[in-house]
Amino acid sequence: MKIGFIGAGNMGEALLSGMIKGGLLSPDDIVVFDPNEDKILEISNKYKIKVAQDNQDLLNRVNTFILAIKPNIYPSVLSEIYEHITPDHHLISLAPGYNFNKIKILINNTDCLISLIMSNTSAAIGQGVTAACFDPKITDTNKTELINIFQSLGSFIEVEETQMPTITSVIGSTPAIVYMLIEGMMQGAILEGLPAEQAKQLVAHVVASAANMIIETDEHPSILRDRICSPGGTTIEGVSHLKSIGFEGKVIDAIRIMAEKARKM
Repeated sequence: MKIGFIGAGNMGEALLSGMIKGGLLSPDDIVVFDPNEDKILEISNKYKIKVAQDNQDLLNRVNTFILAIKPNIYPSVLSEIYEHITPDHHLISLAPGYNFNKIKILINNTDCLISLIMSNTSAAIGQGVTAACFDPKITDTNKTELINIFQSLGSFIEVEETQMPTITSVIGSTPAIVYMLIEGMMQGAILEGLPAEQAKQLVAHVVASAANMIIETDEHPSILRDRICSPGGTTIEGVSHLKSIGFEGKVIDAIRIMAEKARKM
């Protein structure tokens, strides 16, 4: 399978990098176009991938293509390319807020396969999380090929279209919240006297190991938390403080706000 990328920003680069590292696609299997000449030169030299002259050229060279562009330019790009889309094409949307119906309207109901995906930048190191809602008309062979590619990026799950706004907030956006948590933990450690680099490494590994404990044991996070909280100890002191300032509620609110934003886009 050959895959095209319209757009070579952070998310597009993360996906193509992960696909190459995953071993299921070679640089020769990937064609990219981005109007930013400096960016396209940078990633073509870095990954040795093929570069299209423009979006039409890209569509002439691949059947499956990922729209890895900002949501606000979807209308202009789709209005530019829809006349060059054929029934053999498979359009894969990576943008929040664009469901099947909205995309079909933007491509003037052009007959082609449309699938929706959401991933995150950790795909670049093979540890991303990717969710997909496939076109009902997709063949089993094509679907299996794409699932294998997405699994090479890390974890994969197939979801319903109605779940995509929440999936967007959980998969695409919450890594930023985790990074904020890590930064806060780092700053606290630095304030208490640890060197910055040591604090970064320790906190990053602690967060990664805590996440892996949930995955490996399948225990609820609250159970794992309570096992660490000895009566009258240091951990329960910190946990009690975070509860007193509504830490969990604020995180819940952030997830809801991000999902609602995705629904309104």
